[in-house]
Amino acid sequence: MCDPNLFGDRQRPLYIVIIGISLCLPFASACFGRTMLRGDGVTEYEKQSILDVHNRMRQAVALGQIDGQPPAANMIEMKWDDELAAKAQKWALTCSAARHDAYRHTDRFLVGQNTASTWTTKTPTEYYELESDFPGAIHKWFDEVRKFRFGKQSHPGAGHYAQMIWANTYLIGCGYSYYYSTQRGFTKYYVCNYGPSGNVDGESPYRKGYPSCYEFGLDNSRKYAGLCEKADANRDHLFTFHNLIG
Repeated sequence: MCDPNLFGDRQRPLYIVIIGISLCLPFASACFGRTMLRGDGVTEYEKQSILDVHNRMRQAVALGQIDGQPPAANMIEMKWDDELAAKAQKWALTCSAARHDAYRHTDRFLVGQNTASTWTTKTPTEYYELESDFPGAIHKWFDEVRKFRFGKQSHPGAGHYAQMIWANTYLIGCGYSYYYSTQRGFTKYYVCNYGPSGNVDGESPYRKGYPSCYEFGLDNSRKYAGLCEKADANRDHLFTFHNLIG
């Protein structure tokens, strides 16, 4: 029998039988023709992991630590955005791993999107097998650096990488789903939305040169050496702080 406390407070579990093997899984909505096994969005731990992996990679580029790539003078630290995450999760629940979401854009800006999927025919028997591997997906996007030539106006096969290291893209939100289909078995589907969008025709992803945040009206990141922060965000933070203490 399914233990209601097996997965803590995530969601009310649902008893599902898949090709003869039973699993106790959290309830989530299903996408057409497939059985949704996890679709409740990213956890706080996953959110922090996504941010840290992206910013560590952006930091490595900014500091000139990536072979064949120049350093970046204006690489902004990425922050989490709930609207981008909600749109990413909504798209992840469609199980449309072969397409991008044409309606991902917001009233604030155009939105870039990276997606990835992995699949296996092996039936999961433990809850941890439903968990995401965002670092693995992000590293695959970053590995496209081998096809990227800085200064070129087009980057065939390196669009995911270019979006990841686009200097003026400073907001990110991601979604995740795990589902079963009779055609492919068990699929993990990753969606990350980026704002403002990168991959702008005719533009380079960043200004070449060693980190010089102040020259671009930015502040130095307080967490990642070599990255910048939006100066307005810092001023808003200080204004709120001073108001709180009178």
